[in-house]
Amino acid sequence: MLPYAARARIVAARGRVERAVRTLLHGSKPSWQRLPNRLPWFDADDALAEVPRRAADAAEGALFTQWIRDGYFVASGLVPNADVDEMIAVLDGLWDAPAPIENLTLLDLRESADEPPRARTHADVLALPAAARARMRAASQWRIHGFHYINPAAARLFHHRGLRGIASRLFGRTARPFAAINFMAGSEQHVHQDMAVFHIYPHDYLIGAWIACEDISVESGPLVLHAGSHRAGMFPGFTDYPQTNLRTADAETSRAYEAWVDGLAARHPPHQFLARKGDVLFWHGMLLHGGAPVLRRGVSRKSMAIHYTVRGADRGREVRGPFNW
Repeated sequence: MLPYAARARIVAARGRVERAVRTLLHGSKPSWQRLPNRLPWFDADDALAEVPRRAADAAEGALFTQWIRDGYFVASGLVPNADVDEMIAVLDGLWDAPAPIENLTLLDLRESADEPPRARTHADVLALPAAARARMRAASQWRIHGFHYINPAAARLFHHRGLRGIASRLFGRTARPFAAINFMAGSEQHVHQDMAVFHIYPHDYLIGAWIACEDISVESGPLVLHAGSHRAGMFPGFTDYPQTNLRTADAETSRAYEAWVDGLAARHPPHQFLARKGDVLFWHGMLLHGGAPVLRRGVSRKSMAIHYTVRGADRGREVRGPFNW
């Protein structure tokens, strides 16, 4: 596996080449203004009739039927517990590791509940006194992006053929994992759609797979899902999506989006996902979901979320800033 820095340089160079080729062929006009917005088969009116042809077997067909109706389903027994345990052992040991891991950043760290969250490198965390590290670990709902770049077990889960196979059959095209987050505690995230934080065109070529890395309790702030909300369509305020979404929207548009999803969530009753270790939740990119309140601080909610799209559908490199993150 190439070091993270080398992989980042390759990705950046590939992006520069792709932008140069697009400019040469099409000028400054973005791709989503040149290509039709053909939605995936599962969003079509006749999607239920397509299930027998798309699913691998009858059991998967039942899951795909639930996907069309609810916008998510849960599969068990797909990922090896050995990889989950190996990955979590490294994550649990980060706070007292003998040496820092290069190119690793921990997000949403704070030393007290009233302190704003911030990111710190692993080296910076280990440089703190042991007592400060203990306070920070207890007070933080910390997470890591891109752990698969630097950890072999996380990489095996990120590239897992079984997960990718299900996503590919759902898309009707080869799925590509392109982003991953490791959560160690409940996120308490406001209800949202993942399409609103990525730049995907054609619309809805976005699937999330959330791996429960331990049994999840109601005290830990489990995921909250709003079944059927994926059929509501795009927020009307994102008039030129994928250019405008939460990553690029101004403050007024972001507030309007939050009010819109709150109203939508009120029409679709919430369901808390009390997962068992090894369960994998697949969810539609337009499904409303968030994090329930953490009822007891210190209770973990260890998980890994992987996002899949298809070749060319992530238009993030064409989007213009300024960016909110």
